[in-house]
Amino acid sequence: MPESPKEKGFLGLIFLDLDGTIEDSRLDMAGSANAVRSRLDLSIQKEQSMFPHVMRGMEHLYRQCFPEVFENPELLSKSARDESQILDSLAELYQLEYSQRIVAHTKCYPGMEEALKTLSEKYILALYTNKPESLSRLLLEKLNIFDFFSLIYGGDTLPESKPSALPIETGMQTIAERLALPLDTVKQRTVMVGDSAGDIKAAKAAGVASVWAAYGYYDQKPDTDPEFIVGRPEEIPDLIQRILPD
Repeated sequence: MPESPKEKGFLGLIFLDLDGTIEDSRLDMAGSANAVRSRLDLSIQKEQSMFPHVMRGMEHLYRQCFPEVFENPELLSKSARDESQILDSLAELYQLEYSQRIVAHTKCYPGMEEALKTLSEKYILALYTNKPESLSRLLLEKLNIFDFFSLIYGGDTLPESKPSALPIETGMQTIAERLALPLDTVKQRTVMVGDSAGDIKAAKAAGVASVWAAYGYYDQKPDTDPEFIVGRPEEIPDLIQRILPD
């Protein structure tokens, strides 16, 4: 008789968002945007005024935090003319600045480290974020939580990012192949935890359970109708246990 998923050590695959779910990085991301603005001889902005712009993916950040550059590309030292070149140049500048101050103020939400430790002892953990993969890995390392994760999908890891289901589907396929399990078996025991509508949309598109982190960046529950809600990081392991009973 073939081994059951439990006999193979598989009890579930848990995807977690990064910014606004595991940690709050808004101050460091806004500070990095101001560092780039300073390098380009642009006025410094109030960091909190940039918070809404650093929460919605990197391209949104570049467009909203540096609108002057799109109006006057000559502000960039490189000969960037079309939008793709401008975005690439801003990405290079921003990621350099951000990597130097990535944990100046950023910490895990209270209770998150213990929650990750508890989850990792039972489930396979995967990161799904729109932050670039290299920066995501650096941040996980600096926060001393890198080893909890078996899979990492950043915004540039695959051709699609949130709200796409592709990273979730890719992760499920990877685990199914690694453990020689049917894909449907893995899918039935996969959960996505995140604080944004994009997280919930990705989960629904992939056909997996969705958990909204109500303690994160967004005060209002997404209109994408998450199946479950968690109020604090320390509540996540018990909720996952209820969603995926042994």
